[in-house]
Amino acid sequence: MTRPTLITVIGKSAKDPRDPVPEKALRMAEEVGKLIAERGGVLVSGGLSGVMEAASRGAKTADGLVVGILPGFDKRDANDFVDIAITTGMGWMRNTLTVRAADAVIMISGGIGTLNELTVAYELKPTVVLEGTGGWSSRIRELAYGGKHLDEAKIAELHFAQTPREAVEMAFSLAALGESGRDSAREYS
Repeated sequence: MTRPTLITVIGKSAKDPRDPVPEKALRMAEEVGKLIAERGGVLVSGGLSGVMEAASRGAKTADGLVVGILPGFDKRDANDFVDIAITTGMGWMRNTLTVRAADAVIMISGGIGTLNELTVAYELKPTVVLEGTGGWSSRIRELAYGGKHLDEAKIAELHFAQTPREAVEMAFSLAALGESGRDSAREYS
């Protein structure tokens, strides 16, 4: 039996009306979710609003499976497009579970919670940043060492995409290489 590829989408939530998610990020997240489902992947996210909800909605339009790993204890907190809601009661610490569940991670927009998820994913999971979506996704390259490393030792690297299709194709390719093949994936740098 072949196990489906799990792609975690991390990104900005819509919890603060004073700090809305950019419309472009929501459109791109929905397209990413749809493309993940069309490829037979399982979409994993934090299960809440904003980018997480948009990606989940996109996956459902293509009859995909959506898993939401929630920070609280109530499954009703999940957005309407989550099929499997996993409660943790862990608050932000659930970010570790969200990215560790993945075969690859796609980052879209992002605030402080997304930045936390990115740092958790960095050494352990191949991570694709969808640039041009606002927040940390539009800034991380300029802050990274050599434009792709979060550490001076260059233990791992971030991969960058400009379109939803490129991000999803890259995530699936990197996931297929497995964690041990990350260093050989330089073509996506």
